[in-house]
Amino acid sequence: MMKEFSMRNLVLIAIALASGLMATGADLVLESGSAARANSLSMDQQIKIGEIITNEQTTPLSNVNFSVSIGGIVPEQVLLRPLPLDVHQLAPQFVGYSFIVVEELIAIVEPRTRKIVEVLPRWRHQEGKP
Repeated sequence: MMKEFSMRNLVLIAIALASGLMATGADLVLESGSAARANSLSMDQQIKIGEIITNEQTTPLSNVNFSVSIGGIVPEQVLLRPLPLDVHQLAPQFVGYSFIVVEELIAIVEPRTRKIVEVLPRWRHQEGKP
């Protein structure tokens, strides 16, 4: 009985920890009437999109006064750039979306509301790797 109880507790703890680890550093903001977009991109998509946008030679913003996290709102004075066509091919759900680069982060933004819907790191393609 004690072994069953202990094993059950370990399984529950492992599930709780795994759930917590899946949440990234970006805050997930849930609003009534909207679906969360967490984990909407695979790691492969994130890397490829990060490389495409990094290669765009966009000058990153720094010292911004808004939250670069899912659900954050980008102020009107910040210029949004349209996502490159290569990104549309990798992630068609983002056709018509824009992006900004803040330090080492890329934020995908819904341009009408200026709401951040995805945050991913900048990636550089390394020579000798596919």
